[in-house]
Amino acid sequence: MKLNDIMEFGRVIEVHEDGSITDAPAGIYAPGLMNDELESGEWEMLDGFSGQDRYSGPIMHNSEYIGGAMERYIRESPGIYVALVSYYCSEDGGGGEFEDDAEGWAVARKVEVA
Repeated sequence: MKLNDIMEFGRVIEVHEDGSITDAPAGIYAPGLMNDELESGEWEMLDGFSGQDRYSGPIMHNSEYIGGAMERYIRESPGIYVALVSYYCSEDGGGGEFEDDAEGWAVARKVEVA
């Protein structure tokens, strides 16, 4: 099964040494992604997999998917991963109200704590 089909937004998965993929252990939750920042220091975004023109950062364009080099990297690198929608907070016309806009997405990997 293609990794893009397995990794629904917000579904935390674990890639094992043998290459198998399961849901992450209970108690591990996806962080939020707001204004290009993860809301938890326990995670880091994968970087350098975007095919956008003159951009190789962690935020993927809506038209991109988990495949190619990114899929190979995840499948070959045991750990805990999650695909996240990228939200941006913007003020609504100066009225003091804020809106969350979704644009793009990213994959984050849980950082190993020693």
